[in-house]
Amino acid sequence: MSDDELHRISKQHASAGAIQVASGSSSLSPVLNPDLQIAEQYMSLGKALKVKGDYTAAVTEMTKALEIRKKVAGKDHPETASTYYQLGICHTQAKNYPQALTQLKRALTLGRIVWGKQHEDTACTYYQLGIVLNAVEDYDLGLRELRKALDIFEIILGKDHEATARTFHHMGDAYVGKNDTTGALVQYGKAFIIQVAQLGRHNPQTIETFRKLDLHMRKPDY
Repeated sequence: MSDDELHRISKQHASAGAIQVASGSSSLSPVLNPDLQIAEQYMSLGKALKVKGDYTAAVTEMTKALEIRKKVAGKDHPETASTYYQLGICHTQAKNYPQALTQLKRALTLGRIVWGKQHEDTACTYYQLGIVLNAVEDYDLGLRELRKALDIFEIILGKDHEATARTFHHMGDAYVGKNDTTGALVQYGKAFIIQVAQLGRHNPQTIETFRKLDLHMRKPDY
């Protein structure tokens, strides 16, 4: 699931101003400092370049936004944390995983303070960290971060929410990486039950989870 997709499904239950920070929307006063308006423009350009797949240029523009936000809004401001998060997402999509981990960890360290430990934005950051850690085959740490995301999603969004299901799905991927077929099937099964109920059997996410369930149930050692 992309970062934008996760934000979309989270917003369905988010209160005003919640996930907007993690998705890069401004939580500042409508009358922005001129420098912060420029930072917003850099971020918008960076996101557009990210969508086009020009990750190097996207990082350049987002970094310009970061420097302005740190200077004007402050190093401990939600918008600064949001920019670290977006840089982490951009590096993830470019498969620059070491850089992604660096930026996401910065977002999390700051975000736990400015967003709060039980906030949707914090959960999204744990979720993305888990995905990146899975990608670099650090499955134990990936599971740890995904469980933290899951705990928050279940409280804020509910145990039967799409975001909860996708977190179970990625936890299943981590168990696959650990060669724990039983653990993977348990997590995929939880995801599948939610997805069938919430999305239907023909939704691409449901089909993807079913495919993985079927694949691992067919393993000779299961």
